[in-house]
Amino acid sequence: MRMTYSTKNTTLGEACEIRAGYTARTALTEDAEQGVPAIQLRDLHSEQVSLGLVGRYALDGKLDRYLVEPGDVLFRSRGENNSASSVIGDAGEAAVALSPVMVIRPKGHDLLPEYVAWSINQYEAQRHLDLGAHGTKLRMIPRECLETLPLHIPSVAVQRMITELDALSATETRLLHELADTKRKFMRFALLEQVRNAQLHGHEAEHNGAHRSSKSSGKSKRTNS
Repeated sequence: MRMTYSTKNTTLGEACEIRAGYTARTALTEDAEQGVPAIQLRDLHSEQVSLGLVGRYALDGKLDRYLVEPGDVLFRSRGENNSASSVIGDAGEAAVALSPVMVIRPKGHDLLPEYVAWSINQYEAQRHLDLGAHGTKLRMIPRECLETLPLHIPSVAVQRMITELDALSATETRLLHELADTKRKFMRFALLEQVRNAQLHGHEAEHNGAHRSSKSSGKSKRTNS
């Protein structure tokens, strides 16, 4: 689909505030009652992160600068998957981002967080991140590389259209995969039934054959006598 519209060409660092996550000094300890809601790298497994579903951990120190709110974007700065997820939640909800998760917050109301996440996840942006990545065994994207990422900002209406169409496309893909999986399971069940029916008919044929052979043998004995 080709669309024509005007855009503002800038960088991610100019359009957004980018912050590193909180670095825990000790191993994380879960504390469901008194702990602080916190987001780890493993929580970023989809295009959206819900603040109401994250775990709680015992954290100390000043945490305000690491807080994540609805409307923020979280970036996976370490590992092979360097994609972004937008944050959703109720008003007033917040959580602490744990390093190596990075927090990206749009500076103005003319930039949707969903569009920022979508832009980071596109091929051209991922290529930019690949070129700036550090490390071989443990791949890491430095903050400077993220800040210089080119960002093309259309109107809010176009941003919303792009992200909504992308979400619909993702839903369609998921449903098609589920349909294909269901059809495959049905086909396997149907084939299994065919095998069972063939076995049943085979056993019946063997039984009938043995019964006819027994009757024939009985008749032969009576005739000879």
